[in-house]
Amino acid sequence: MTPPEGRSDLTYHITDIVSYSMGAHQLRFGGEFRRGRVNEFYHRRGTGKFVFNGSQGDQTQCTPLPTPFAGCAWGISPDPMKQVDSTLCNALCKGLDPNVRALADYLAGSVATSSIAVGNPERTVHVNAFNFYFQDSWQWTKRLSINYGMRYEYFGPLHSGDKDLAVFTPDKGLQIQGAGISSIFPPDRNNFAPRLGFAYQPTARGDLVVRGSFGVFYDQININPFLDFRPPANAADGLQDNPIGPHPVSNYSTNICGDATYNWQTIQTTTVCPNGTPKAAGSIFPDVTTCTTLNVATDPNCKNFTFAAYSVNQNFRTPYFYNYSLQVEKSLGNASVFQLGYVGSEGRKLNIMLNINNPTLAAQYPNAGIILQENSIGTSNYNALQAIYRLRTWRGLSTTVGYTWSHSLDEISQYRAVVADSANIKVDYGNSDNDTRHLFTASISYEVPKAPWAHGWSTYLVNGWQVSSLWNFHTGQPWNVTLPLQNPIGDPFKSDANYTVNHSFTRDIIQSGKSTGPGVQWVNPDAFGPATGTFGNLARNKYYGPGYGSVDFSIFKNISVRERLKIQLRAEMYNLLNRVNFASGTGAVNGDGTVRDTIGDFNGAPGIGPGEAFNMQLAAKIIF
Repeated sequence: MTPPEGRSDLTYHITDIVSYSMGAHQLRFGGEFRRGRVNEFYHRRGTGKFVFNGSQGDQTQCTPLPTPFAGCAWGISPDPMKQVDSTLCNALCKGLDPNVRALADYLAGSVATSSIAVGNPERTVHVNAFNFYFQDSWQWTKRLSINYGMRYEYFGPLHSGDKDLAVFTPDKGLQIQGAGISSIFPPDRNNFAPRLGFAYQPTARGDLVVRGSFGVFYDQININPFLDFRPPANAADGLQDNPIGPHPVSNYSTNICGDATYNWQTIQTTTVCPNGTPKAAGSIFPDVTTCTTLNVATDPNCKNFTFAAYSVNQNFRTPYFYNYSLQVEKSLGNASVFQLGYVGSEGRKLNIMLNINNPTLAAQYPNAGIILQENSIGTSNYNALQAIYRLRTWRGLSTTVGYTWSHSLDEISQYRAVVADSANIKVDYGNSDNDTRHLFTASISYEVPKAPWAHGWSTYLVNGWQVSSLWNFHTGQPWNVTLPLQNPIGDPFKSDANYTVNHSFTRDIIQSGKSTGPGVQWVNPDAFGPATGTFGNLARNKYYGPGYGSVDFSIFKNISVRERLKIQLRAEMYNLLNRVNFASGTGAVNGDGTVRDTIGDFNGAPGIGPGEAFNMQLAAKIIF
């Protein structure tokens, strides 16, 4: 059963721009007002989540089955008949495949962890924003032009007139916006963004141009983390999941009796909890419950339940970027241009989610579980060298060839991601998830010259042909080594007796002498030490996955019917060389060091997506 999930957006905006020329100055003034309305109804975890991971079977009492059965039972109390040595039986059960143990837990109904969100999470919120700007394009001299300006941006905090939007603050606990706290976070009214750019021709010939720019750019505050964060743990999905207000939502990670681990059948059949509290038969979790103080001592409704809470740092600010560039452009004859440039960007006040619950807060709010807090403390850094060659139409040939070397770093790259250590986010500062060091692209188009001898029907046959090709090659994106693969103890790209590292497609990967199916053995898992329960010494996104390469080719035939009517026949071939492009980036490399998915399937477009196996399409267009 799929719970209701979705959103509807409606945005009103008023925009006006005034342009005015005054001598060498081209002045522009403008402004915009926007009001957005968002209705979100993501009932995530409304049907509950139950984890069976094999940890609940009694591994210390994995006992033999009595005669006439043979083998060892899972999670059964000691065998009173003592017919098989228990030590041997325990060893056998501990050696079971983890998936087998998990299946045994499932069949026995032994729940390791569970969670559910009970209540109505639907919220309707509004966001107001406006901006004003001034810009001047000044032709200072014939060779030098300067662009400068100033922009002011305001992005207000989301709010609701229904007084059903709540936020947690460490000093005051849960508060309802409009009835206890004026706004989810204080408005940021200090968003001034200066801009400056220039273009200069050093020589009188005009075939050399130097361009540079610097600007501050404020980013629209993304409201998705505030209402639809989709946390990886048993935590609140957003502000609507706080257990307070007219439409509270209770996020439970324990059952109705307050147990984190339990038996599925037992909790439904019992009518009395182990602590003596009566319960209805058939129920697993409690009904929606308000817990306004997150402390049973001041709010008896909290009982012995644990509630997730959602917080926004009261110093939350609008994210912004410093963008800057310096480029040199040189004309090569009348038909081509070469451009070489540096592009940089630094992000500040970027969104980062933290789990702020600690012993101090736990003592003050004993009924609080995970407390997620949205912060604006993230940073990013991007530097790139870009080279572009453009050939304008020359004897029917036009092309653009580009190469980019770049490096991008940050703490997190996705707003729904979490850092490893909420107490020290800088341990996650490393290569961005989308960091692509080398990128080569080419676009080639050629119009076949017309045959002057063609007349009549031969014109339709031999004239009007065009071919084009797109090339795209780049290195892979990084992937992150997490628990239990923690500290490197060897070279992950070196083979050993158990794993043969081979970056070419293999129909059957052999691991420790066993057949495991097709794919690529990208790294050697033996190069990483066992889990120690502490943070490792390996940087985030240290290693990179498979690269990408694709050549597309197209043939067009243009047939003129009348002056304003043309028929175009197209044959388009994708991944002409049929290169196998494996998945790359976060989640592409499996725990056994293999990559078994292609890039298209990994990104949700199997078979016909970019980089997938060779495919061709035929089409006809009528152009008029």
